[in-house]
Amino acid sequence: MTFTIDKKEYDEKKLEGKAKIALNNVQVLLNEKNDLMHRLEKNKILSEHYSEVLKKNLPNGEDKK
Repeated sequence: MTFTIDKKEYDEKKLEGKAKIALNNVQVLLNEKNDLMHRLEKNKILSEHYSEVLKKNLPNGEDKK
């Protein structure tokens, strides 16, 4: 498997020691970042949806102040 740093391709199989550990940590962190971004987008969509449901179901005369 290859990976890119500073526009250069590297072979993961040639890594040893600290470089191998660092690559693994970078991959874990990128996966966590992607998961968080997905969860934030899901949160945004659901928040907007439930806000609309709330607005449509407010008691009459109480939706404006």
